[in-house]
Amino acid sequence: MRRSGLRHPCGRMAAAMKAALSALALAALAVLAACDSADPGADPAARPATPVSIVAAAERPVEVLELSVGRLDAPGAPAVAAETAARVKEVHVDAGYAVQAGDLLAQLDDEVQVNTQRAAAANAERLEALLDNQQRTVARIQDLVGRKLAAESALDDASSQLAALKAQLDEARARLDDAERNLRQTRILSPVTGVVQARQVSVGDFVGIGQPLFEIVVADRLQAIAPFPETIGNQLRVGQKAYVAPVRSPEDTITAKITELRPRIGAGSRSVDAILEFANPGGWRAGGSVTVAVVVDARARSVTVPPESIVRRPAGTIVYVAEQGTARQRVVQPGVQTDDWVEILDGLEAGEQVVTSGAGFLTDGTAIDARQAAE
Repeated sequence: MRRSGLRHPCGRMAAAMKAALSALALAALAVLAACDSADPGADPAARPATPVSIVAAAERPVEVLELSVGRLDAPGAPAVAAETAARVKEVHVDAGYAVQAGDLLAQLDDEVQVNTQRAAAANAERLEALLDNQQRTVARIQDLVGRKLAAESALDDASSQLAALKAQLDEARARLDDAERNLRQTRILSPVTGVVQARQVSVGDFVGIGQPLFEIVVADRLQAIAPFPETIGNQLRVGQKAYVAPVRSPEDTITAKITELRPRIGAGSRSVDAILEFANPGGWRAGGSVTVAVVVDARARSVTVPPESIVRRPAGTIVYVAEQGTARQRVVQPGVQTDDWVEILDGLEAGEQVVTSGAGFLTDGTAIDARQAAE
């Protein structure tokens, strides 16, 4: 039996597998060699220098702030109430109207008050005429008594009538004053210069004495009321500086001071309300929401670095300091943080060059190509 010159299929497969295994082995060796050349455990200084930006740690004054969201209120918000009972005839203002002291807010029906005032005035005029006539009568009787032409009793009677008329006139004038006051009270006037915060009546309503009609807030003075938790309350003091800004326009920040502290003790709550009174900077209205940042501590000179220089590592919060072309890891203690800088309480000196851009890609001892960051 002759053997064919062709190999058996199984033999060909075995040869192919052998060749493939040899190729895989060579590839594995190449990968291992490449990995060895990029070993992260290798000396960082032996790697190519990493381009980074650096900046000097700067000193600046730092304020420690405690934040709260509060509301705006008016120091004085008088409720304008009816002082006489009548039906509302006219309403001249609505919520949001600016008013001056003495402006007419509403007019009540004054028909009854007008009639009462006229009757009182007429009665006073009648008594004034009677009094004038009685005074002349007393004068004539005095003359007659002096000439022995009239009895003393007649003078006594005339004098008594004169005194009675004077008393009646005094009473009539008092009633006239009341009637005129009641008439004036049908004109509802603004007691202060401010803004109408609420209107509580409409034309046709019948109002009684003491019923609130309008609420007016003083436009030129405001106060911010900001709640703080009990844990912060012991850091607050009357006179402390604070920054106040509307929630909708934080760029319109003003400086104010705490004028009063009001404890709020209730079930499960022992918070403190900080009251800050200030002049209205313009356009702010009672009822709006504001952010209040109270300065609870201030340091005149603190070391600060840009936020991008701060890196989190297992060792803690660190920055990388550029030293002779090498990045040196420095564990630091951060303090106050803003969008523009981070305060460093410990671990760094002012003037030291810290890495900004590229800091997150470094390790301790990495060779760096440092360039000063643009101001």
